[in-house]
Amino acid sequence: MKNCNECKYAVWKRTAAGKLHPSGEGHCTYKWEPRPLPVAFYFIGKKHPEPCGGQINRKRAHAEHCPYWAKADAKN
Repeated sequence: MKNCNECKYAVWKRTAAGKLHPSGEGHCTYKWEPRPLPVAFYFIGKKHPEPCGGQINRKRAHAEHCPYWAKADAKN
């Protein structure tokens, strides 16, 4: 998907009343784990890279589809 709406990893900012905040802001909670490198390769400076970012917005689409998007379970 090109947006994070309905994704199970999306956590949206909420108002004091518990409604979705009008700003549309949120963050992605996907825990990215780097794959092990072949023994002939190495990371420069750090043992493992650390991704940055994670900010999402219900009102904007991304340029590309997210490979980790997964539909959230229906809340009862």
